[in-house]
Formats: sequence, C-alpha cells, structure tokens
Amino acid sequence: MFVCTECKSRSQKWSGKCLNCSAWSSLVEAPDEKKKKGLGGGGSAAPLVALQDISASAPAHARLSTKIASVDEVLGGGIVPGSLVLLAGEPGIGKSTIVMQIAIAARGALYVSGEESADQVSLRMKRLAGPGGKADIKFIGTTDFEEVYNAIKTHRPTLAIVDSVQTMRHPDVPSEPGNVAQIRAVANALMDLANQTGVPIILIGHVTKDGSVAGPKTLEHLVDVVIALEGERSDRLRFMRCFKNRFGPTDEVAVLEMLENGLQPVADPSGLLLQERSLPVPGTVVTCLMDGNRPILVEIQALTTRTTFGFPQRRAVGVDTGRLQILLAVLGRRMGLPVDQFDVFVNVVGGLSADEPAADLAICMAIASALADKTIPQTVIAFGEVGLSGEIRRVKNMDKRLKEAERQGFKFALVPAAKNFPTTKTLKLTPIADIKSVLEKIEK
Repeated sequence: MFVCTECKSRSQKWSGKCLNCSAWSSLVEAPDEKKKKGLGGGGSAAPLVALQDISASAPAHARLSTKIASVDEVLGGGIVPGSLVLLAGEPGIGKSTIVMQIAIAARGALYVSGEESADQVSLRMKRLAGPGGKADIKFIGTTDFEEVYNAIKTHRPTLAIVDSVQTMRHPDVPSEPGNVAQIRAVANALMDLANQTGVPIILIGHVTKDGSVAGPKTLEHLVDVVIALEGERSDRLRFMRCFKNRFGPTDEVAVLEMLENGLQPVADPSGLLLQERSLPVPGTVVTCLMDGNRPILVEIQALTTRTTFGFPQRRAVGVDTGRLQILLAVLGRRMGLPVDQFDVFVNVVGGLSADEPAADLAICMAIASALADKTIPQTVIAFGEVGLSGEIRRVKNMDKRLKEAERQGFKFALVPAAKNFPTTKTLKLTPIADIKSVLEKIEK
C-alpha cells in the first residue's frame, strides 16, 4: 500500500500526485495493516492516575538547569524532565554551541550527532568547558534512529541531544532522511520515549529560507517546547525566543553574546547597543522596543539623498519596507515634507528588527532630522504609533519603556498624549498629540 504523508489517504499503486489532496511526491510505501477491531470490542481500559496525588516537589520533577539564567527564564525555569524541546535556527547561528553548553551543565548527557564526528564534537566540548573544566558527555555518531532509541532507553542519561532531526532515519519509514514522513516518525518516537523514561530530549531542527521551522507543522504541535535562536551571523548578539511552552510563559527572551567561551548572557542589552553611539549627527533617534517582556533601547538611523533618477529609492534594514512607505506618505501628505524628491535609507543599529508600531515616531523624527539637517539631542528618546492622519497613538508597556529610558540616563521622552502617565523621577515627559508639532521643532 502507498500512504499520503499529508492527508493519510491510501492507494494500491504509486502516483506522483495524491488523488485526494493533490499534494505532489507525498505517497510513500507502507505495509498493509490488518483491519482493527471496532471500538468497544472487548479491549482493556487504560489505568487511571489521580493527579492530586502526584507531588510536584519530588526530585524526579525537578527542572534541569542550563546554568544560564536567561535561558532558564525562557524555558520557564529550566528543562522539565521527560519533555521534548525543539531548538531551531539558521546555519552558523550557534545551535550546536548552546546545546553543548547545556550538555556540559547537565553532567551525564548523551550527545547524538548525524552530521559531525566524535573528534569535531570533542573539540567544541573542550573549548567550551575551558582549560580546567570537566564534562561528563557520551557521544553517538549515527543516523540510524533505532540505535539512538535503544541507547537512550538503555543508558537513561540526564539529558539527550539529537543533532539533528533531519538526519535521522526511522527503520519503519521507507524514505530518505529529512522527508516529512521521517521527521514525523522520529519526533513521535522521541516524544513517547521521553514520556516513558523521563529523560529530557533536545531536538535540533533546521529552518527554511523564510526563517520558519523546517518540516511538517505537526512537528511543532507535537513537541513540548519550541525555541528559536535568532540573529545575524556577522553580529555578536543572539536572541533566544520561545514560541511554544507547555510548562511556562512564551513572552521571555534571552539576549546572548557570542564569545570565545560560547554564548554568554547580556545583563544590559540596551547599554551594549547604545555604548557605540557617535557624536550627535542628523538623522539619529533612540527609541524603546519591547522584545517579549524585556525593553531594549535601540538607535534608529536615517539618511536622505536627493534622487538622481525618476523614482526615489526606499531601503530599510530592520524596518518593514511597507511600513516605511506608509510613514513616508504621512510625512509627505500631512506634513508637506518633500520626501518624493529624496532617496530614504533607514537602519536599526545592532541587528534588531523594529517590527512594532512604537518605533513609528522615532522613524519619522529620524527622517525629518535628516531632511532638515538638524541634530536631535542624545538625551531625547521617543516612541509612539503614527496614524495616517499624523496623530500619535499610545503604545503598550509605557511604564517599562520609561523606566528603561530613565535607567539609561535619558532626560526627555516624547510620548503619546494620553492620560495616566507613569511617574518618573529624572525623566521629563513631553506629550505629543501629532507628528506636526514635533517636526516643526526639528525644522527650527
């Protein structure tokens, strides 16, 4: 029999296209299963467990610490025993580095790699453990999932790491590693194994061109925790975000710095991003972005040059180009700025993405400052959403943004005009009703 990996429909012969769901190359060969008995045919009932009698303080339920405080916060306090964690990220972003650091902290971990040899993994372990560091890590280099399954079930390590799910070959699925059916079968087997043995398993996954987790969507639904390591490979900062967590919140983010001894937490990301600010120049404004529950101050830069061709260029790094077009239309139509005569380039310093409306006011101020060739004092911070009529709208988490700006030594904050402003000690708040009043001061 041939089974479709997308809709599970069955066919007696292979075809390039599934006749049920129209998916291409989705039919894989599978043994013809015998017809099962119907429900209520005399089968035994599953045993019942009283959840109230299970003690959450038992040693078997203690979370496994990664020895990196910010990573533990992202995981909800550590790795839960018997959980399946999916770690995704682009090639070279630091996935193997962070899991090796976690394995060193686990004391008795099992590292399974289908991509690297024992010598290669050993070099990374010795570099991260340090000259006098000790690491109790066992290694298996294979792509045969049956060997991996039996090793975890027999040895019961404190932590198991599988690098990566796309390299494992399940013996019951007649297809190549990395296939949708292979990934689903491997993940299902690992989930059952983690529940039976209580061994936490970290599963490393690849990502697609658009940055999403590679493989079927059921992979993300199946695992307990989905975390992603993001950032630019050329930059030193990495961001670990949690997209799914059955044992904790999903609004935490860990800011890590790539150093020689691995990924280390950054206690003050705002200070790190602002410490290299140059002298005041036109087109630079600081704003506050919320990454989960963490406020981060970033610098918005804008550069304008007179258009030499018929159509002005709009280029942005860290800012959505569509949002930039809308803000330029507001500046041109409502404020009368000659944006149609200039090429506009916008950049967010540090490799972050200003993907929330709170950065609208700072982007508009930076563009207006560049057009007028007027500098904005470095003690000023601005955040607020800009509407199509030029009004400034309130954004969420204003208290956290203002406290972070005050902690970094800013003196003035341009904020949306709203009631019930949070109280600050050294930060002077200036309510702004519309963008026109701000731009008039910049032009003067």
